[in-house]
Amino acid sequence: MKSQLFVVSLREQVYEYLRNEMTTGSLTSGSTINLTKIAEQLGISKTPLRDALIHLEIEGFVTILPRRGVMVNALALNDVKNAYEAIGIIEAAIILDCFDKITSAHISRLEELNERMIKDVQTNDFSRLFKTNLAFHNVFNTLSGNPLFNKFMLPIKHRLYDFQGQSYIHDWELKNCEEHSLFINFLKQENPRSAAMILKDFHWSYSVNEAFIKQFYAMTEQN
Repeated sequence: MKSQLFVVSLREQVYEYLRNEMTTGSLTSGSTINLTKIAEQLGISKTPLRDALIHLEIEGFVTILPRRGVMVNALALNDVKNAYEAIGIIEAAIILDCFDKITSAHISRLEELNERMIKDVQTNDFSRLFKTNLAFHNVFNTLSGNPLFNKFMLPIKHRLYDFQGQSYIHDWELKNCEEHSLFINFLKQENPRSAAMILKDFHWSYSVNEAFIKQFYAMTEQN
């Protein structure tokens, strides 16, 4: 049965559909996307599908191979290293630049989301964990007056955690929550430099997290 998409921005709907297919494992890294099959499933022409794939290629999710089709990109450890370094630098810069915009309401929201993350880990609710973590970081990332920061980081974060299924490492996630707590405490102490340091030199440090990262992506390759 065809699933019709009657929307204003058809390209964006197709984009979200493809992203969801990657997240749920229907499209796996290294696989080839069958444009004809997907167009038929959605009841659309190939034009919005191609437009969505161009968007995905720009963000690094796929590679369009002339006359050969579209391949879902695998994520190499060097890609992860580069992503961690970039995100750490940007988020630390946002804290240093926007610290005076952080209010007690923001801090309360950070505490609430971090507690929710801990519960997500304890109950193995990994489908909600990524969204909760993203919301945590967005509390301060959205304070930046530079919209390019979030436009740049969001697809990278999604790229890091697509295709994961249930491959989460319990101890690593709890470690992340502990770092969130340290980060919040430094904000309460009005110490933006130490808060930024937690993000850049610990939370998003590839070398600090290397063992977990290698275990995490090795698990993903096996699933």
